[in-house]
Amino acid sequence: MNTIALIIDGVEVKAKKGMTILEAANGAGIYIPTLCHSPDLQPYGGCRICVVEVGKRGVLLPACRTPVEEGMVVTTDSPEVEKIRRLIVELIIVNHPVDCMVCDKSGQCELQKIASYMSIEEKRLRRLRQATNSIPIDNSNPFFDRDLNKCIHCTRCIRVCREVVGVSAIDLAFRGYQTKVSTFGDKPILESRCVSCGECVVRCPVGALIPKNVQPPTREIKTICPYCGVGCGIYLGLRGGVIVNVRGDPDSPVNKSNLCVKGRFGCGFVNHPERLKSPLIKRDGNFVEATWEEALDLVASKLAGYKGDQFATISSAKCTNEENYLIQKFTRAVMTTNNIDHCARLCHAPTVMGLLGVIGSGAMTNPISEISDAACILAIGTNTTEAHPIIGLRVKKAVQDGAKLIVANPRQIDLSRFADIWLQQRPGTDVALLMGMARVIVDQGLVDTTFVEERCENFDEFRKSLNSFDLDTVERITGVPKEKIVDAARTYATNKPATTLWSMGITQH
Repeated sequence: MNTIALIIDGVEVKAKKGMTILEAANGAGIYIPTLCHSPDLQPYGGCRICVVEVGKRGVLLPACRTPVEEGMVVTTDSPEVEKIRRLIVELIIVNHPVDCMVCDKSGQCELQKIASYMSIEEKRLRRLRQATNSIPIDNSNPFFDRDLNKCIHCTRCIRVCREVVGVSAIDLAFRGYQTKVSTFGDKPILESRCVSCGECVVRCPVGALIPKNVQPPTREIKTICPYCGVGCGIYLGLRGGVIVNVRGDPDSPVNKSNLCVKGRFGCGFVNHPERLKSPLIKRDGNFVEATWEEALDLVASKLAGYKGDQFATISSAKCTNEENYLIQKFTRAVMTTNNIDHCARLCHAPTVMGLLGVIGSGAMTNPISEISDAACILAIGTNTTEAHPIIGLRVKKAVQDGAKLIVANPRQIDLSRFADIWLQQRPGTDVALLMGMARVIVDQGLVDTTFVEERCENFDEFRKSLNSFDLDTVERITGVPKEKIVDAARTYATNKPATTLWSMGITQH
């Protein structure tokens, strides 16, 4: 059975095998305070505030790292637990600024919440010696500030930068009372390898990492990020008709709340003073403001004078799928013409035609969420972490979980740091490289013959086409040593399931 039963504070709780005590308690609505835990990060157990009593002997264990067991008896609020938690929280608070009323994190501070839950008293804090260290605020980043005086060393920022983003721009440095979260060489964050994605900011439980110009929104609107084609779900925070913040949608199957720097901090253009807020109609040679009714009536009356092939439409990938559907429907059904074009006809025509001819559909074959489950990834003609950062996170996650990564790119891109094999082919020789890999797979008997027999056509013709791509020829064309081509081909063929990622580095050729 995958479900087990345990007792938490006298209540029987059902939990899945592999869960921690903290996860089981949260699922049952039982509050266990913690500062270092984050659901999407590996259990750390650093703050020790989530300590609980386990078993008849009352063994003290961190709830965030202790797996549940059948029949386990857990007490979360015994006098001994309360005593330990109180001391830990008091030691954190006494070394923490107490400017809560003017802190930008006020009302959302997890330390503030725990202090209230535990009824921390000022007279008890007076008996403890207060820290005197003062660290200059790092406001070098254009999107957020770092006030390490408020840092509680929970390491959430460090772990999300390493485990999720795969950048490792920060870590704990120095010793004793001088310990702090630092960049390499203790330089300002802007001079580090930080990519300004803000994942650390949204996970900071206190006011150590704060976005610039903080304003709590009065309402939120669920929408899709307007930048690349990944389609991340976001919530726009609005106040006074102005976008004041953006957060990732945790329920989105695409990004699961993760965002890149553009998605999280790049929507300020919407508030630009030069942005049009109403239609403009040219009168006497000058544009003047008009109502939507006036503008639509004018456009409709003008278009009514054009019929059939006198009219054409050009659409854009910046529009949503629904908008593009409406545009083609309007062009064909209302204007009675097939003269409609789209930017993707150029940039991704090879993708559409290639996939359409091979598998019958010109779309992506798998959801983004499955990339992190791949055993091998071949990334060719794509600078994934730059162009599609959230997909880049999925690739890095797969590598962390043991997947093999093959990067084929003339440049040393960011993904090259994570690659098992980097094939540095000459620009424009991608086809020869892929044909060389296919030749190795066929010659070494690594072909999935069952799949070929059941699903493929004209495979013998394809096999014959490989005769022109012996490894010596491919090496001469691509500049890639044939030993690396063999290694890449074998790696791709023997680690299943494998996936191939490509982008405009391929299609634009």
